[in-house]
Amino acid sequence: MDERDLLEADAVRSFAVFAEHRNFTTAAQELHISQPSLHVKIRKLAAALGVELYERDGRRLTLTAAGERLAAYALDSRRRAEEFLRELHDESAPTLTIAAGRGALRWVIGEPIQRVGRQGRRVHVITADRDAALTAVTSGRADLAVVAHDPPGRQIEARQIAAYRQVLVLGDGHPLAARRQVRLGDLDGLDLVVPPAGRPHRRALDRALLDAGVRWQVAAEVDGWDLLVHLAALGVGATVVNGCVGLPDGLCAVPIHGLPEIRYWATWRPPRRAVVQDLLDQFGTGP
Repeated sequence: MDERDLLEADAVRSFAVFAEHRNFTTAAQELHISQPSLHVKIRKLAAALGVELYERDGRRLTLTAAGERLAAYALDSRRRAEEFLRELHDESAPTLTIAAGRGALRWVIGEPIQRVGRQGRRVHVITADRDAALTAVTSGRADLAVVAHDPPGRQIEARQIAAYRQVLVLGDGHPLAARRQVRLGDLDGLDLVVPPAGRPHRRALDRALLDAGVRWQVAAEVDGWDLLVHLAALGVGATVVNGCVGLPDGLCAVPIHGLPEIRYWATWRPPRRAVVQDLLDQFGTGP
């Protein structure tokens, strides 16, 4: 059996199930085979291909780069078979799986998803941070991911779909609320509701305020645009969010001069371009 034969074999389908769970016991149960049999299948597959497909990290099993590529290939093959059968029987278009963060799902791509759904397209959503969303695409679990800040790596295709100014959100009775825009120095002395330390938005904000010599206090640390705005509405403190975020009555958003725009990227693997095209069309040409 040569490598081409292997890629059509049952072992690859079994590996795809293992890759999804990263657990031999769970995968074997789903495949209705014994755990030792699954071990043997994957060991022989790795030996025949001449690569390591997974490795141990303490008690966890992680896929190697070759394992990730094989898992993506297997999932693509399975999806193409399902899509062919749908077309053969004149069924609906394949389900579109999207991975994105809570903020992007609500404020950036909510309307495009709704429009695609109205066209009869089924959509499955995976809520994930940037790293998890990109992993979902490269592993084949998701057709498309939407991520913020820097564009993803060159191994996958990407297109910028939106860019938003960062705004200071505070009560409409605050003295700064009457400004057309504020500078970073105007935030001096404010109590701010911010994301937890280590989040990309928090790291960028910390750096910008430090460089500007701004003194500020942490009023609260919460994750997600909606909670940042909610605590600002409760009067806990002001906050900094993307300009796309909707605000309740009593709050206003003032653009901040000195902070970069937050850019959003749609990203996918080349073999899934045809599957994600409907959604890409809803984004328009992008900024």
